[in-house]
Formats: sequence, C-alpha cells, structure tokens
Amino acid sequence: MLEDLFSPVLLELMYEEFDLMTRDDFLVYSNMNERKLGTRPFVRLGHASELYFNTVHSAPFIQLLEQISGIEGLITDPGLASGGLHQITTGGKFSVHLDFNQHEVTKLENRLVFITYLNKDWSPSYGGLLELWSAEEEKCKVEVIPAFGRSALIAHSPKSLHGHPSPVDAPDGRPRRSAATYYYSNGHSESESTSYHSTIIFKPRRTPRYERIVTSIKYLTPPIVVEAIQQLKAWRRKRRRQVS
Repeated sequence: MLEDLFSPVLLELMYEEFDLMTRDDFLVYSNMNERKLGTRPFVRLGHASELYFNTVHSAPFIQLLEQISGIEGLITDPGLASGGLHQITTGGKFSVHLDFNQHEVTKLENRLVFITYLNKDWSPSYGGLLELWSAEEEKCKVEVIPAFGRSALIAHSPKSLHGHPSPVDAPDGRPRRSAATYYYSNGHSESESTSYHSTIIFKPRRTPRYERIVTSIKYLTPPIVVEAIQQLKAWRRKRRRQVS
C-alpha cells in the first residue's frame, strides 16, 4: 500500500467530479458477482481526474512503478479500458476474482493495476474492503480499508486473487469511489497463458453437503441476527488492526 502520493485537494476535486458525470458516462455492472459503475473507455473526464490519470501515465511515474515491481517496459492504456473512475453504491460488491490477462483490443499482457481510493473517514463497518486472497489456502490474507489518499498496486498473475466481496453499506447511502488504471507489457510471462481470458470469479472448493448446509443456515437465520454477526466481524477486524 502507498499513502498520500497525491494532493488531497486533487483527490477531493476528483470525488466531486463523479457527481458532474451523467449515467451515460458509466458502464453498469450488475450480476450476482459484481455490482458497480465504471467509466466507459475514452469517456471525457473532469479536469482533476484528467490530471490524475495524466500523472499516473507519465514517464516518471511509470519509472517509479518499474522500480517497485521489477517489471520493465510498462505500457499504459490512455483509453482506460476496465480502469477509470469506479463507484460502488449501497449493496455493491465485486466477488474475489482474477483479473483479465490481456487487453481485449491490443492483446498486451496485463501486468499491474494501480488503484487510488477517494473515501474520507471510511469505517471497516461500511464494507467494501479490498481483500487480497491466497490461492493455495483459499482465504483472505490481507484486508485494505479504501481510505482517502491510499493507493494499492497489485501485480497480475494466475494467483493474484482479490476483490471486495463485502457489500457497501455506508451511512446516508454514501458510495465507495476510486480511480484505477492498468499497466501492460509486450509479451507473456512464463506462468501466464497466451490465450485471452476475461475476469475469472474465484469459487472455493466446497462439497455439495457444505453448500446445502450454508444455504439452509442463510434461509433460517433472521436478518437481525445476520446483521449482528456482520457488525461483530467488523469490530473484530478493527480490534486486530489496533492490536497489530
């Protein structure tokens, strides 16, 4: 995680620019695994957002990412396909997943995604935490609060499982907002397939008996109990972070 790379004034203006955009500026993702809004490729952004993306696409910034990641020859996508501005409203989520491995048009290899969060005073109880999972252990290893000014750099590989499966539930319907951009390279790493695949949703290995038990519990448990359990989990996560 990287903190405070960008001016708070710039990020505040970016947050406000979401409200100046129209519904037609966004692609709507709404299915059982994903509920969010993302700007369309080549959409016209506000001045602050343009400045942000021009910065993260600049030569000095790319050189910084190459030094951090050890990946040479990073290539940006000015059209911001799959990147751009992202908004998750109440109930929105993105199940744990593996990102697409190639740019759909250029076929360049997806190497990195860089995300900057725009949410002031975001509590873990609001949901929407970024989860980084272990593919071998099939469990979350790191949780990241999408706090204002915090940036995440995630390298793409066949094991780079991540997502924010906990639905957003912030006060007054406040959305979770972020900016994301992908970086590519010409050629494929040895561990990656040469054929294109889109986003792959992670499905933990579970027995049919386990699935039936989980489904039964969900249907039989009163909503007030489910909410209490979710609040308790959020409190325990907060306590662990304070202790560590």
